[in-house]
Amino acid sequence: MTGQSNEDSSPAEAYGAVARRLIDAATADFVRHGYEGASVARIVKDANCNVRMLYHYFGNKHGLYRACLEQAYDRLRKAEAEATFWDLPPVEAIDGLVRFTFDYMCQNPQFQALMRIENMTDAKEVRDLGSVNARAKTLIEAIDAVLDRGLKDRSFARRPDPGMLYLSILGLSTIHIANGQTMSVVLGRDLGDPAFLDLRREEVVGIIRASLAVPQR
Repeated sequence: MTGQSNEDSSPAEAYGAVARRLIDAATADFVRHGYEGASVARIVKDANCNVRMLYHYFGNKHGLYRACLEQAYDRLRKAEAEATFWDLPPVEAIDGLVRFTFDYMCQNPQFQALMRIENMTDAKEVRDLGSVNARAKTLIEAIDAVLDRGLKDRSFARRPDPGMLYLSILGLSTIHIANGQTMSVVLGRDLGDPAFLDLRREEVVGIIRASLAVPQR
């Protein structure tokens, strides 16, 4: 993103190799079994370490879960910040954001799985992660700047709220994943098929682009 500082390292990068293994193993276990079903014994076994190291770095299972959430969000926000589409002409920049978001969600299913766990608990952990909220603000500001440019050069016929626009992009980029199994049956096609995903990605690009071309009523 223009003006985005990359000096802040990933939370996982601040830890040693053992802690990073614990975060990766725990993320997989939380995704597979949920928060309550996740097993400390299984996590430390998969991380090839002992339980004392988990307590040393994270205090307890709850602290480890928070670290997993922070890493998941940090990886997404860092990838967004390092993307090269932000300084493109406005229409191409929004197209780039849509394609990036769509592909990221397809390639990182663990992110959505962790979000489902959080939504079931009223997002009580995410609310308390200051770094997550600060980076989200930076993303919205970057979208805001693109919309300003697009309205100024008349690339866009309207200027929506940037948060609302991102919500639309995110929703269209994830519904085929969140409802993939059932909708594959309903539609009679494999929503995980690469050919379908290519078509769907460009469909979403077209929907978002068209929404910005319609004047505000």
